[in-house]
Amino acid sequence: MSIMMPPAGGELPAAHLPVVDEVLAAALRAQGAAGVRALGLLRDAHRVLAGSGLERPAEVAESCLRGAADALLSLPGAPDAVGLKSAAKDLLAAVDALPDPLATAPADPAAGLVRVRATAEVLRGQLARPGGFHRARAAGIAGRLMGVKLGGAQERALDGWGEVYGRTSGTLHGGEADPAVAAAVYQEVLSLARELLVPLPGRAARVLELAALEAPGAAEARELAGWADPRATTYFFGSRPADRP
Repeated sequence: MSIMMPPAGGELPAAHLPVVDEVLAAALRAQGAAGVRALGLLRDAHRVLAGSGLERPAEVAESCLRGAADALLSLPGAPDAVGLKSAAKDLLAAVDALPDPLATAPADPAAGLVRVRATAEVLRGQLARPGGFHRARAAGIAGRLMGVKLGGAQERALDGWGEVYGRTSGTLHGGEADPAVAAAVYQEVLSLARELLVPLPGRAARVLELAALEAPGAAEARELAGWADPRATTYFFGSRPADRP
C-alpha cells in the first residue's frame, strides 16, 4: 500500500474526505487509551482539513496524523525495540563488550567481532527496506490481533506505515505541507488503521461495493492488494454456505 500523492498545489478535496466511520471508531476504542487518542487525532485532522480559519491547516493536520500513527503503533504487540533502533543498540553493546586486545588472548575479541558483524547485517537489512522499523511495529500488533504470524505478503501490506512516517517527518522537521497531499496522507492513515484493526467481517460493506463495480481500476486493485489478511482464511472457510430460499 502506498500514498497516492496528488500534484503539489492541488486543491483540498474537503467535500470528498471520508470520516472515521463507526466500525473503525469502535475498533479504535476497543484498543484502550491509545486507540481513543488516535481516534480523536484522526477526527481533529479531518476537522482541520475540511474546515477553514487556520493559516497552516495542512501542517496542523499532518501533525495530528503523526500523533495518531504514533498512538496506533504503540498498541500492545509492537516490539519494545525493533529495526534500526534495536540493531544500533545491539551493535553498540557488542562494541562495548569487545575485550581489550592488549589484555586478552586473540580468540576472545574474535567472538565479539562475530556479534558486531551479525548486528551490522541487521542494520544493513533495515537500511535496504525503508520504514522497516514502523512496519515491524505494525506487524507485531497485527499478529497479536489476528492470532497468526504474518508472512511476507502480509508484511508488505503494512509498508504504508513507513511512508506515512516519512511524509509527516518531513513536515514536522520544517518541511512545507501541501493541503492536497495532507488529505491523501489522512486517507492513507484511515485505510491503514482499518486494515490493522477491523476484522474482515467489518469490511463486508466495502467488499460488496467493490464486487458491484463494473470497471474497477488501478485504485481498487491497490486497495485489494493491501487486504493481505490471514484472518480471511478462517473467516471464509469457517462460514457455511447461505441457505437457499
